Amino acid sequence: MKSLIWTVAAALALTLPAAAGDRKLVRSLGGDFATAGIERVELRLPPGSVRIEPSPDGRLRVELDVLCSFDDSRCEERAEGLDLESSRRGNTLEVRVDGMSGVSSLRFHVRGRVLVPQGKALEVDIPAGELKIQGVRGDLNVDVGAGEVGIVLHEDDVRSVRLGVGIGEASLSVAGRSIDGSGWLGQKVRWGEGTGTSRVLVNLGVGELDVTLN
Repeated sequence: MKSLIWTVAAALALTLPAAAGDRKLVRSLGGDFATAGIERVELRLPPGSVRIEPSPDGRLRVELDVLCSFDDSRCEERAEGLDLESSRRGNTLEVRVDGMSGVSSLRFHVRGRVLVPQGKALEVDIPAGELKIQGVRGDLNVDVGAGEVGIVLHEDDVRSVRLGVGIGEASLSVAGRSIDGSGWLGQKVRWGEGTGTSRVLVNLGVGELDVTLN
């Protein structure tokens, strides 16, 4: 029930005016992490617009700007308490933004990019916003509460794709061929004919999801 309330709240937040000119840059968060001995990377990111791309040197780099509404002084004050934190559990590296929790975090909006090492399993969790992922290689598990998700990968890297949208649309294109899904209010798409090794799993609560393998 709690997750349903959060998804609905996030979806409502996305319907509010949020043009770039209505937001004020208040902080920048950045980090550079070694990934030697790491097999899995977990990203816990706040609402916003984020691009994820391959890292050129095997390190994990996070570059995020934190924005608030111009007329929201409390947001600016709370932004001072935000931190980019990391923790390691065995062969898993988790990177997260601390200081954002619950519906109150919807006053923040982040914008930026994350460069991830190739060949590592990647898990991405974002409550709401726009997520773009391009060219990464390795198992991919994405969970977004509400918004738009666009993923472009190399077909030769992928073994299977499983997509699910609670309310909205999901589409999968493989080498220019559209793979049909099922569902009315929500949609599910399944494909398992790849010759690669990566498994792609994406769940979106509300919004539009597009995955392209080329």
